[in-house]
Amino acid sequence: MPVWLQRVFVVVYVLFCIELGLILIILPWTRFWFSEGWLAQWPALRHFLQLGFVRGAVSGLGLLDIWLGVVEAIRYRDRR
Repeated sequence: MPVWLQRVFVVVYVLFCIELGLILIILPWTRFWFSEGWLAQWPALRHFLQLGFVRGAVSGLGLLDIWLGVVEAIRYRDRR
């Protein structure tokens, strides 16, 4: 694989990880997470997703995702 393609892949991967991580950190604590619209069909799932430890676990996955992106950016080396 050409070096420029490797670099583009790493940049896209890092940006995707950071963006997804930020969404996972912020989303469980917003009003959208509690909206009735998208979970109105499954009240048991809505109740489960509104528990504090579930929202904390989702935010923890977001932190892990950001960490993976940062580590990939730091450890990147061109492979020739």
